[in-house]
Amino acid sequence: MTKCVNLDFQNLTKNVLDQKWSNLCVPISVTTLLRFAMKNDLAFVDFTHYYTFDKILTNLTMRIYPRSLAGLNLNPKKVESQFQTNDIETLLERICKKTYLRKSGWEIVREQSSFPKPAESTCEYKKVTLNQNYVFSRPLTVTGAYLFSTGEIVFHQMTLDRIENNTFILQSTDFNHSPVSVFIYFSYLFKIFKKPKKEIRIGLTNPYYAPFYSRYFKMLCDSLNQTGRNFYDDGTIQMQLVSEIANNMHYDLWYLLPDAYSLQLKKIKIL
Repeated sequence: MTKCVNLDFQNLTKNVLDQKWSNLCVPISVTTLLRFAMKNDLAFVDFTHYYTFDKILTNLTMRIYPRSLAGLNLNPKKVESQFQTNDIETLLERICKKTYLRKSGWEIVREQSSFPKPAESTCEYKKVTLNQNYVFSRPLTVTGAYLFSTGEIVFHQMTLDRIENNTFILQSTDFNHSPVSVFIYFSYLFKIFKKPKKEIRIGLTNPYYAPFYSRYFKMLCDSLNQTGRNFYDDGTIQMQLVSEIANNMHYDLWYLLPDAYSLQLKKIKIL
């Protein structure tokens, strides 16, 4: 697995995994949240290296929500990449809640090692709504939408590290498809090339993507019909909304979906 090390993230791990040709951005983002929660909620230090990023990710994709790892090291077949697609809420449900037949995904991860292992704890996830008034409290897994000039729209799961200068600072694992233009001055000539971008910055006041059939799309339609504008304001949540259906998206630009999720671990008090 390829990583880019020592990046400028304050809350998340500074070593970022490159998802390469895989579609594993959802479990990668959730793994990042789990490692943050283990360290900050449980004060757990993995000095034996039984809870590395790679080992937790493997557990998520092999046992908790089975998915192929194809594409991390080799070019996958199309059918393998399609099978890797994850729904973020389904994965969070499997991590935080046990079923009749099996324990929670977090308990499976917690027991990767017999000793030492994180304290007995419960796992909870919470849905929040991103908007221009959002106040950061802990890292989130967020979804980005990107419209290509061909008209194709793609979605990518990223992790919110922090808010800085009214800007979301996001960790991206898709090194190949999140390029940024870089200008190099050499021999009196400017050269332009594409460099992979592991950190993405999106302003809080930037428009948010409204998926079709979501309540946000209805909010967008209502705002357009009532005011002729794409700005939603209920007194607390304020945001501009866009959709490819409304023809108000720009090409080659990231838009965040309003729904985002945090994950928290809480120690179980032993009497």
